[in-house]
Amino acid sequence: MAFKTIDVGFLATALFFNTMTAPMVKLTQNDDGGYDFNKWCVYFFSELIKLAVALAWCVIYHKPSQLNIETGDFMQYAVPGFVFFAQNNLSFLALQHMDSSAFQLLMNTRIISVALLSVLLLRKPMNTIEWLAIVLLMVGAMQYQLSGCEHEGYRIDAEGLLVMLVIVLCAAGGNVYTQRVMQKKMDQPLMLQNSYLYLWGIFFNGINWSRSVRNGDVAFGTVGSVQVFSMVFYAVYGLSISIILKRFGAITRTFINTAAIVLTALVDVLFFRASISVLEMTTFVVISIAVFLHTVIAKQFVNPALPDANSKV
Repeated sequence: MAFKTIDVGFLATALFFNTMTAPMVKLTQNDDGGYDFNKWCVYFFSELIKLAVALAWCVIYHKPSQLNIETGDFMQYAVPGFVFFAQNNLSFLALQHMDSSAFQLLMNTRIISVALLSVLLLRKPMNTIEWLAIVLLMVGAMQYQLSGCEHEGYRIDAEGLLVMLVIVLCAAGGNVYTQRVMQKKMDQPLMLQNSYLYLWGIFFNGINWSRSVRNGDVAFGTVGSVQVFSMVFYAVYGLSISIILKRFGAITRTFINTAAIVLTALVDVLFFRASISVLEMTTFVVISIAVFLHTVIAKQFVNPALPDANSKV
Protein backbone atom coordinates (compact mmCIF):
# COMPACT_ATOMS: atom_id res chain seq x y z
CA MET A 1 0.00 0.00 0.00
CA ALA A 2 2.87 2.36 0.80
CA PHE A 3 4.31 1.76 -2.65
CA LYS A 4 0.97 2.58 -4.28
CA THR A 5 0.61 5.70 -2.15
CA ILE A 6 4.01 7.08 -3.15
CA ASP A 7 3.24 6.30 -6.79
CA VAL A 8 0.05 8.33 -6.56
CA GLY A 9 2.07 11.13 -4.99
CA PHE A 10 4.57 11.15 -7.87
CA LEU A 11 1.80 11.09 -10.47
CA ALA A 12 -0.19 13.84 -8.73
CA THR A 13 2.90 16.05 -8.46
CA ALA A 14 3.73 15.64 -12.15
CA LEU A 15 0.10 16.34 -13.08
CA PHE A 16 0.09 19.48 -10.93
CA PHE A 17 3.20 20.91 -12.58
CA ASN A 18 1.93 20.00 -16.06
CA THR A 19 -1.33 21.78 -15.26
CA MET A 20 0.41 24.90 -13.99
CA THR A 21 2.81 25.20 -16.96
CA ALA A 22 0.38 27.20 -19.14
CA PRO A 23 -0.59 29.60 -16.31
CA MET A 24 3.13 30.05 -15.59
CA VAL A 25 3.72 31.07 -19.21
CA LYS A 26 0.87 33.59 -18.98
CA LEU A 27 2.28 34.93 -15.73
CA THR A 28 5.66 35.69 -17.32
CA GLN A 29 4.24 37.31 -20.49
CA ASN A 30 3.76 41.04 -20.92
CA ASP A 31 0.49 42.72 -21.94
CA ASP A 32 1.23 42.09 -25.63
CA GLY A 33 1.75 38.36 -25.13
CA GLY A 34 5.52 38.65 -25.56
CA TYR A 35 8.42 38.54 -23.14
CA ASP A 36 10.47 41.33 -21.55
CA PHE A 37 13.28 38.87 -20.89
CA ASN A 38 15.31 36.32 -22.82
CA LYS A 39 13.40 33.03 -22.39
CA TRP A 40 16.53 31.00 -23.21
CA CYS A 41 18.10 32.59 -20.15
CA VAL A 42 15.26 31.19 -18.03
CA TYR A 43 15.65 27.71 -19.54
CA PHE A 44 19.43 27.80 -19.01
CA PHE A 45 19.22 28.70 -15.33
CA SER A 46 16.40 26.21 -14.85
CA GLU A 47 18.75 23.47 -16.10
CA LEU A 48 21.44 24.83 -13.78
CA ILE A 49 19.09 24.60 -10.79
CA LYS A 50 18.15 21.02 -11.71
CA LEU A 51 21.82 20.06 -11.95
CA ALA A 52 22.56 21.65 -8.56
CA VAL A 53 19.68 19.72 -6.94
CA ALA A 54 20.73 16.44 -8.58
CA LEU A 55 24.38 16.80 -7.53
CA ALA A 56 23.43 17.82 -3.97
CA TRP A 57 21.12 14.79 -3.73
CA CYS A 58 23.92 12.49 -4.91
CA VAL A 59 26.36 13.88 -2.32
CA ILE A 60 23.91 13.80 0.59
CA TYR A 61 21.97 10.57 0.01
CA HIS A 62 24.33 8.27 -1.89
CA LYS A 63 27.61 6.64 -0.96
CA PRO A 64 30.59 7.18 -3.29
CA SER A 65 30.45 3.47 -4.21
CA GLN A 66 26.95 4.02 -5.67
CA LEU A 67 28.11 6.86 -7.89
CA ASN A 68 30.02 4.94 -10.53
CA ILE A 69 30.57 7.51 -13.28
CA GLU A 70 31.19 6.06 -16.73
CA THR A 71 31.89 7.97 -19.93
CA GLY A 72 29.51 5.74 -21.88
CA ASP A 73 26.64 6.56 -19.52
CA PHE A 74 27.33 10.27 -19.84
CA MET A 75 27.54 10.23 -23.63
CA GLN A 76 24.29 8.34 -24.17
CA TYR A 77 22.38 11.15 -22.44
CA ALA A 78 23.61 13.48 -25.19
CA VAL A 79 21.03 11.86 -27.46
CA PRO A 80 17.87 13.09 -25.66
CA GLY A 81 19.62 16.41 -25.00
CA PHE A 82 20.28 16.92 -28.71
CA VAL A 83 16.84 15.61 -29.73
CA PHE A 84 15.02 18.14 -27.55
CA PHE A 85 17.46 20.84 -28.73
CA ALA A 86 16.56 19.99 -32.33
CA GLN A 87 12.84 19.93 -31.51
CA ASN A 88 12.93 23.40 -29.95
CA ASN A 89 14.82 24.91 -32.88
CA LEU A 90 12.75 23.18 -35.55
CA SER A 91 9.61 24.56 -33.91
CA PHE A 92 10.60 28.06 -35.07
CA LEU A 93 11.05 26.77 -38.62
CA ALA A 94 7.70 24.95 -38.53
CA LEU A 95 5.87 28.09 -37.42
CA GLN A 96 7.11 29.83 -40.56
CA HIS A 97 5.08 27.35 -42.63
CA MET A 98 1.93 27.09 -40.50
CA ASP A 99 -0.03 28.95 -37.89
CA SER A 100 0.30 28.15 -34.19
CA SER A 101 -3.09 26.39 -34.10
CA ALA A 102 -2.03 23.92 -36.80
CA PHE A 103 1.28 23.41 -34.98
CA GLN A 104 -0.47 22.52 -31.70
CA LEU A 105 -2.95 20.27 -33.50
CA LEU A 106 -0.24 18.24 -35.26
CA MET A 107 1.86 18.03 -32.09
CA ASN A 108 -0.86 15.83 -30.63
CA THR A 109 0.17 13.05 -33.01
CA ARG A 110 3.13 12.50 -30.69
CA ILE A 111 0.68 10.67 -28.42
CA ILE A 112 0.32 7.69 -30.71
CA SER A 113 3.97 8.08 -31.80
CA VAL A 114 5.11 7.48 -28.21
CA ALA A 115 3.02 4.30 -28.07
CA LEU A 116 4.36 3.03 -31.40
CA LEU A 117 7.99 3.73 -30.45
CA SER A 118 7.46 2.10 -27.05
CA VAL A 119 6.30 -1.08 -28.77
CA LEU A 120 9.04 -1.01 -31.43
CA LEU A 121 12.03 0.14 -29.36
CA LEU A 122 11.17 -0.97 -25.84
CA ARG A 123 9.28 -4.14 -26.83
CA LYS A 124 6.44 -2.99 -24.57
CA PRO A 125 3.35 -5.20 -25.01
CA MET A 126 0.06 -3.32 -25.29
CA ASN A 127 -3.38 -4.86 -25.21
CA THR A 128 -6.45 -3.78 -27.16
CA ILE A 129 -7.81 -1.54 -24.39
CA GLU A 130 -4.49 0.28 -24.07
CA TRP A 131 -4.46 1.01 -27.81
CA LEU A 132 -8.07 2.20 -27.59
CA ALA A 133 -7.11 4.51 -24.72
CA ILE A 134 -4.18 5.92 -26.72
CA VAL A 135 -6.38 6.64 -29.74
CA LEU A 136 -9.07 8.26 -27.58
CA LEU A 137 -6.44 10.35 -25.84
CA MET A 138 -5.14 11.65 -29.17
CA VAL A 139 -8.69 12.27 -30.44
CA GLY A 140 -9.55 14.18 -27.26
CA ALA A 141 -6.41 16.32 -27.48
CA MET A 142 -7.02 17.09 -31.16
CA GLN A 143 -10.68 17.78 -30.55
CA TYR A 144 -9.69 20.32 -27.91
CA GLN A 145 -7.46 22.11 -30.42
CA LEU A 146 -10.22 22.01 -33.06
CA SER A 147 -12.70 23.53 -30.61
CA GLY A 148 -10.72 26.77 -30.85
CA CYS A 149 -10.52 26.70 -34.65
CA GLU A 150 -11.71 29.83 -36.37
CA HIS A 151 -13.76 29.74 -39.56
CA GLU A 152 -10.79 30.38 -41.84
CA GLY A 153 -9.25 27.07 -40.75
CA TYR A 154 -5.55 26.23 -40.55
CA ARG A 155 -2.62 27.44 -42.63
CA ILE A 156 0.05 24.85 -43.44
CA ASP A 157 2.18 23.80 -46.43
CA ALA A 158 4.04 20.65 -47.48
CA GLU A 159 7.38 21.76 -46.05
CA GLY A 160 5.68 22.51 -42.75
CA LEU A 161 4.24 18.98 -42.66
CA LEU A 162 7.70 17.51 -43.25
CA VAL A 163 9.23 19.59 -40.46
CA MET A 164 6.37 18.61 -38.15
CA LEU A 165 7.06 14.94 -38.85
CA VAL A 166 10.62 15.41 -37.63
CA ILE A 167 9.45 17.40 -34.59
CA VAL A 168 6.91 14.74 -33.60
CA LEU A 169 9.53 12.00 -33.94
CA CYS A 170 11.92 14.07 -31.81
CA ALA A 171 9.29 14.68 -29.13
CA ALA A 172 8.23 11.03 -28.97
CA GLY A 173 11.67 9.53 -29.54
CA GLY A 174 13.35 11.74 -26.94
CA ASN A 175 10.99 10.57 -24.21
CA VAL A 176 11.12 6.91 -25.21
CA TYR A 177 14.92 6.93 -25.49
CA THR A 178 15.28 8.64 -22.10
CA GLN A 179 13.05 5.97 -20.57
CA ARG A 180 15.17 3.28 -22.20
CA VAL A 181 18.53 4.53 -20.91
CA MET A 182 17.15 5.26 -17.44
CA GLN A 183 15.41 1.92 -17.02
CA LYS A 184 18.34 -0.01 -18.50
CA LYS A 185 20.12 0.62 -15.20
CA MET A 186 17.32 0.66 -12.64
CA ASP A 187 19.83 0.26 -9.80
CA GLN A 188 21.72 3.40 -10.89
CA PRO A 189 20.67 6.44 -8.79
CA LEU A 190 18.14 8.57 -10.64
CA MET A 191 19.85 11.79 -9.61
CA LEU A 192 23.13 10.59 -11.10
CA GLN A 193 21.31 9.92 -14.36
CA ASN A 194 19.67 13.34 -14.07
CA SER A 195 23.09 14.93 -13.61
CA TYR A 196 24.20 13.51 -16.96
CA LEU A 197 21.00 14.71 -18.63
CA TYR A 198 21.09 18.20 -17.12
CA LEU A 199 24.74 18.77 -18.05
CA TRP A 200 23.74 18.26 -21.67
CA GLY A 201 20.66 20.43 -21.08
CA ILE A 202 22.91 23.27 -19.89
CA PHE A 203 25.15 22.82 -22.92
CA PHE A 204 22.37 22.88 -25.52
CA ASN A 205 20.34 25.63 -23.83
CA GLY A 206 23.56 27.64 -23.56
CA ILE A 207 23.94 27.36 -27.33
CA ASN A 208 20.39 28.65 -27.89
CA TRP A 209 20.92 31.48 -25.39
CA SER A 210 24.15 32.63 -27.02
CA ARG A 211 22.60 32.38 -30.50
CA SER A 212 19.64 34.51 -29.44
CA VAL A 213 21.99 37.19 -28.10
CA ARG A 214 24.02 37.17 -31.33
CA ASN A 215 20.75 37.61 -33.24
CA GLY A 216 20.00 40.81 -31.36
CA ASP A 217 18.06 39.70 -28.27
CA VAL A 218 19.00 41.03 -24.85
CA ALA A 219 21.10 38.68 -22.74
CA PHE A 220 18.80 38.88 -19.71
CA GLY A 221 16.16 41.57 -20.07
CA THR A 222 13.81 42.32 -17.22
CA VAL A 223 14.41 39.50 -14.76
CA GLY A 224 12.43 39.94 -11.57
CA SER A 225 10.90 37.74 -8.91
CA VAL A 226 8.36 36.26 -11.34
CA GLN A 227 11.08 35.15 -13.76
CA VAL A 228 13.19 33.70 -10.94
CA PHE A 229 10.13 31.86 -9.66
CA SER A 230 9.54 30.46 -13.16
CA MET A 231 13.14 29.14 -13.21
CA VAL A 232 12.50 27.25 -9.97
CA PHE A 233 9.11 26.09 -11.25
CA TYR A 234 10.54 24.64 -14.46
CA ALA A 235 13.35 23.01 -12.47
CA VAL A 236 10.95 21.21 -10.13
CA TYR A 237 8.74 20.31 -13.09
CA GLY A 238 11.70 18.74 -14.89
CA LEU A 239 12.72 16.77 -11.82
CA SER A 240 9.18 15.41 -11.45
CA ILE A 241 9.14 14.32 -15.10
CA SER A 242 12.42 12.42 -14.67
CA ILE A 243 10.79 10.40 -11.89
CA ILE A 244 7.81 9.64 -14.12
CA LEU A 245 10.00 8.51 -17.03
CA LYS A 246 12.09 6.15 -14.92
CA ARG A 247 9.37 4.84 -12.65
CA PHE A 248 6.43 4.67 -15.07
CA GLY A 249 7.60 5.41 -18.63
CA ALA A 250 6.95 7.70 -21.59
CA ILE A 251 3.36 6.56 -22.16
CA THR A 252 2.38 7.53 -18.62
CA ARG A 253 4.02 10.91 -19.12
CA THR A 254 1.94 11.35 -22.29
CA PHE A 255 -1.27 10.65 -20.38
CA ILE A 256 -0.27 13.13 -17.69
CA ASN A 257 0.48 15.83 -20.29
CA THR A 258 -2.91 15.36 -21.96
CA ALA A 259 -4.91 14.98 -18.75
CA ALA A 260 -3.46 18.32 -17.69
CA ILE A 261 -5.52 19.92 -20.49
CA VAL A 262 -8.65 19.37 -18.40
CA LEU A 263 -7.16 20.78 -15.20
CA THR A 264 -5.54 23.71 -17.00
CA ALA A 265 -8.96 24.66 -18.40
CA LEU A 266 -10.37 24.64 -14.87
CA VAL A 267 -7.50 26.85 -13.68
CA ASP A 268 -8.22 29.27 -16.53
CA VAL A 269 -11.88 29.42 -15.50
CA LEU A 270 -11.12 29.95 -11.82
CA PHE A 271 -8.25 32.44 -12.09
CA PHE A 272 -8.29 33.95 -15.59
CA ARG A 273 -12.08 34.27 -16.07
CA ALA A 274 -12.07 32.01 -19.12
CA SER A 275 -15.16 30.18 -20.33
CA ILE A 276 -15.57 26.57 -21.47
CA SER A 277 -17.72 25.74 -24.49
CA VAL A 278 -19.89 22.65 -24.85
CA LEU A 279 -17.46 21.25 -27.45
CA GLU A 280 -14.56 21.68 -25.02
CA MET A 281 -16.57 19.86 -22.35
CA THR A 282 -16.98 16.88 -24.68
CA THR A 283 -13.20 16.77 -25.20
CA PHE A 284 -12.72 16.60 -21.44
CA VAL A 285 -15.09 13.63 -21.33
CA VAL A 286 -13.14 11.84 -24.09
CA ILE A 287 -9.81 12.47 -22.33
CA SER A 288 -11.24 11.31 -18.99
CA ILE A 289 -12.54 8.09 -20.58
CA ALA A 290 -9.10 7.48 -22.13
CA VAL A 291 -7.38 7.93 -18.75
CA PHE A 292 -9.90 5.62 -17.06
CA LEU A 293 -9.43 2.93 -19.72
CA HIS A 294 -5.64 3.12 -19.44
CA THR A 295 -5.36 3.22 -15.65
CA VAL A 296 -8.20 0.89 -14.63
CA ILE A 297 -9.77 -1.24 -17.37
CA ALA A 298 -6.56 -2.01 -19.31
CA LYS A 299 -4.88 -3.43 -16.19
CA GLN A 300 -7.60 -6.07 -15.90
CA PHE A 301 -7.95 -6.83 -19.61
CA VAL A 302 -6.38 -9.83 -21.29
CA ASN A 303 -6.29 -10.11 -25.05
CA PRO A 304 -8.35 -13.13 -26.18
CA ALA A 305 -6.19 -16.07 -27.17
CA LEU A 306 -5.97 -16.88 -30.85
CA PRO A 307 -7.61 -20.18 -31.82
CA ASP A 308 -5.25 -23.12 -32.15
CA ALA A 309 -4.66 -23.88 -35.83
CA ASN A 310 -4.64 -27.61 -35.04
CA SER A 311 -7.84 -27.59 -33.06
CA LYS A 312 -10.94 -29.13 -34.57
CA VAL A 313 -14.29 -27.41 -34.68
